[in-house]
Amino acid sequence: MTLQAYRVSIEAAGIDARPAWADLVEQDQSIALSKTPQWADCICSSDHFSDATLLFRGEDGRRLILPRLRNPSVPGIFASPPRHWNLGADASGFLSEGGPASPRETSALVQEIRRHPGLRTRVVVGEDDAQVWASVVPSTVYSTARTAQVLDLRGSFSTVWSKRFTGKVRSNSRKAERRGVVVESDSTGRLIPVFDVLYRRSVDRWAQDRGYPLTLMRWLAQRQHPQKKFETVARRLGECCTVWIAWRQGEPVAGIINLTRGPRVTYWRGAMDKELSRGTGANELLHRCAIEAACAGERQSYDFGLSQTAHLKRFKGTFGAGEVPVQIYYFERFPTVATEAKCYAAAKQSIQAAMRIAHTGRLARVPGDTDLMMTGLEPR
Repeated sequence: MTLQAYRVSIEAAGIDARPAWADLVEQDQSIALSKTPQWADCICSSDHFSDATLLFRGEDGRRLILPRLRNPSVPGIFASPPRHWNLGADASGFLSEGGPASPRETSALVQEIRRHPGLRTRVVVGEDDAQVWASVVPSTVYSTARTAQVLDLRGSFSTVWSKRFTGKVRSNSRKAERRGVVVESDSTGRLIPVFDVLYRRSVDRWAQDRGYPLTLMRWLAQRQHPQKKFETVARRLGECCTVWIAWRQGEPVAGIINLTRGPRVTYWRGAMDKELSRGTGANELLHRCAIEAACAGERQSYDFGLSQTAHLKRFKGTFGAGEVPVQIYYFERFPTVATEAKCYAAAKQSIQAAMRIAHTGRLARVPGDTDLMMTGLEPR
């Protein structure tokens, strides 16, 4: 027997949906940060977006929310959330009154998005939402799969330390303390400038590691993650945004920014000075201190977020973080995202190939120095 479809209708959008949205969030502290008006305000204050959240009303009177933002520079483009504002497994999806939306309700809401996508609507879903969405979203909708890593904090910190951290994390944490690494935390925004210095150094390192032009990487980082963005999030979230900095001999060597709401702590951004932090165990000690504080605050999970490289994925796994599926859906009036993704990948490969050729050419001009050509080291 086929169940009758659940009926929903759009009741309000944008600022008109805000009172109902705020009311639902206030009622339930377990709601993920990415589904709150506070996070939308962080994005709108830092980037060129405006609130386009949708309030739905179900046939049974239930209120359902899709947090959504509009890009005013390109009419008809919506995102939940925009790129560069993902929060790992703490993804978006629907916020529903009285508990998670059922597959039947989610199916009806997805159909509404498909009927009203604008030119394009991007929706990121994680954890349990990802499984429900996968069962109801048509296969014709373009999507990409990602993976977040989440550490279970239930039990005391001693349980996390002894049973979930690997021996490598415990050893490196102790080594960092022996080598004079000191960790400082702050929730007033005072340490944002220190973190930003480390972040810009990391950008330079990423350019070298990934084979991208330094000028291009610096421009992209400044455009996507300026210091103003970190400052805005720290100011708007207050005590829910904590900056952790590892110091050694008076110099900052590594830093992270963590965001907290209800039972979740999310590792949002990280940076380090690779030369100063090399062999110190500073990164392990940073996360150990942050995780210990989360346990003391009776949080239930520590979300390490999405990983851009296999190396980062392995590093997060040493803390005992398990993998959580994250899916990114694109609802389009005209199907162009798949083609754009292929063009983007081809452009990246072309840039990297050009950089390798240029790098080899510079080395080839060093007469008789074949070792430099083989190792990729340039003469000073």
